Amino acid sequence: MIKKASLALLLLAPFSAQADSSLGIIGAQSESLYKDTGSESRALPNLSYTGERFYFRLPEIGYHLLPKTPAQSLAVGLSYEGSKFDPDNSDDANIRLLDDRDASVMAFASYRLGPITTKLAQDVSGKHDGFYAQISAGYPILVAAWKIIPSITYRYMDSKMSNHLFGVSQSESIKTGGVIAAYDSPSISRITYGVRGIYPLTQSVNLMLGVHQTQYHNTILKSPIIEDNTVTSVLAGIVLSF
Repeated sequence: MIKKASLALLLLAPFSAQADSSLGIIGAQSESLYKDTGSESRALPNLSYTGERFYFRLPEIGYHLLPKTPAQSLAVGLSYEGSKFDPDNSDDANIRLLDDRDASVMAFASYRLGPITTKLAQDVSGKHDGFYAQISAGYPILVAAWKIIPSITYRYMDSKMSNHLFGVSQSESIKTGGVIAAYDSPSISRITYGVRGIYPLTQSVNLMLGVHQTQYHNTILKSPIIEDNTVTSVLAGIVLSF
């Protein structure tokens, strides 16, 4: 589900505490972008493993085509795109008649040069057959014992992916007797600003706190099932590195 004041799975991906492996749990409080859909609290696992070429870092699994260095990396793999919506979570009787917006599995290629990472991902699960292109930047700053990581991400998603999340088909509109109008969502862009803080409680146990705000293009507000175009995400967790 796309969230306000929440945690998206993608927020877990960049954190590995500079270790070969990590294990932890992340807690979040969340609200939905969708109309008349309440808040949700949940806990999610943080799992990662990094080998010489192969790596697993929830929510993605990948392989480095070039040896990974501090200066650059080139990888391909599969990722779980957690953006979804279950209409049954809405208090609106008409929205509950709509189809589920299921999460998807994306094949991706990513290239990092210093603090800048580019990524291109294509749906391979048949949920929407769409793609997104993304560029992001983040750099760790040491503040006393804290490692502070500010970041910015721009993502473009094509109309197939956007329509899966924000569109309403004619058949869905008919189910509501036309109360919710049919709507074809165009391609959408969004910008995410964020900061994470990592604090070592012991040599191998780290506290992680984070906040991110995502601003979708105003076009998203034309969708009859969306009530806001801003998503604020907050998280807190404990991660064991080994």
